[in-house]
Amino acid sequence: MDRQYKLFFGGAFGFDYREQDYQIKAAEDYRAQILGSVQALLKPKDMSGVSINDNVLYIGPFYFEAESMKADDIVACEKQMIEQCTDAVFVLDDAACPGTIAEIMYANSLKKTIHLFYVQRNDDEETESEYHTPCWYPLIFCRLTNESTKVYQCDDLQDAARKVIDLITFNFNE
Repeated sequence: MDRQYKLFFGGAFGFDYREQDYQIKAAEDYRAQILGSVQALLKPKDMSGVSINDNVLYIGPFYFEAESMKADDIVACEKQMIEQCTDAVFVLDDAACPGTIAEIMYANSLKKTIHLFYVQRNDDEETESEYHTPCWYPLIFCRLTNESTKVYQCDDLQDAARKVIDLITFNFNE
């Protein structure tokens, strides 16, 4: 019997709806690429999720700012999505991402299977850890406290998107 995976895809959005032609930047977001449509990310037909394949349901987050949701509503909605997911996937670069870090820590506290894709900097930067990323602390914390944490090094955001797509294609088709 096939298993239904419910995936939450965290990470900073690299666009803002107040910018002219923000849909172009939104289409470059790894979530829009995975969903196969920027509209599925910006204006989903069904807030309960978007089917990626027979075994995988994308349950969020969606881009709520364009919908004029208040901050408390966005956090509550994404908190619920994390509670409902089977796996939480996060793409981390060098952007300031306190919301993403909070989501990672919440998913970790629930012992979700966590997939952390991070963009590695040069070996002489962020030398506190072998990860060489500003987000090294939550990577190590999750790895040490949740045996279901998987960490993936990426060269850039495009490489991270490719690796997330590979994860879905090859790991969630049982």
